[in-house]
Amino acid sequence: MEREIETMKEAPHWSYSALQTYLTCPMRYYFRHIEHAEVERTSASLPFGRAFHTVLSERARKGTAYTIEEAKDNFAVHLRAETEVTENISYKPEEDFWFWEQRGCDMLDVALAEWPDDYCVKSVAEAFSVDVPGLSKPLIGEFDLVTVDGGDETICDWKTSSTKWPAGKADRDLQATIFCFAYQKKHGVTPMFRFDVFTKAKNPAHHQFYTFRGLDDFDRFVFFAGQTERAIDTGIFLPLESCMNCAECAYGSRCKATHRKVA
Repeated sequence: MEREIETMKEAPHWSYSALQTYLTCPMRYYFRHIEHAEVERTSASLPFGRAFHTVLSERARKGTAYTIEEAKDNFAVHLRAETEVTENISYKPEEDFWFWEQRGCDMLDVALAEWPDDYCVKSVAEAFSVDVPGLSKPLIGEFDLVTVDGGDETICDWKTSSTKWPAGKADRDLQATIFCFAYQKKHGVTPMFRFDVFTKAKNPAHHQFYTFRGLDDFDRFVFFAGQTERAIDTGIFLPLESCMNCAECAYGSRCKATHRKVA
């Protein structure tokens, strides 16, 4: 069964990832969303994250009946499927498919042993589409998990990360702002937001980071979202060469040659 979010993606829309891509590097946004250029390389962490995320969704839906053995078997299947459809996948010298399969299984041991939400699940993979003042297209996305505890609603988002998040990162994160804004628009309730971060270290760990967004945060989001769309409509696409992601950018060679194009 196709997820609702996949149907939403078929129509013009904005998303957190698109806005974040432009804010991180406008040139990367151009290659991905305007030119639809072929990717030169894709980090193996991308299909890994998708497969891991899918298994966590299955666990949230099935509850305690979903065993660790079933989770690991399904992860291997999902990882294989995601790897096969990923363009120009790139592994580091010490990594391969089997490395990531084993690392994912180790992380699932941690994730399922510390699963906190069986008693309070409200929704899993809940899609949303909301209007944002000043934007010409709706904002769409998907809440990984929504919980209710004592009347308090919390959006939970699952992340895989190479290292533990530093203090304060969750409070600065744009995704929490956008998703809380969308939840408030859809449900009329301003929720808490929780990042569940699973580290991909040799000894995996699970850390939770709670954060909150209020009306002033939403107003600021509306402001810069409108500014972002106007900049894109104007054709402002500059490379941010100080970007920490340049080394693994999917459009690195193309970006370096852009200035050589003849008008």
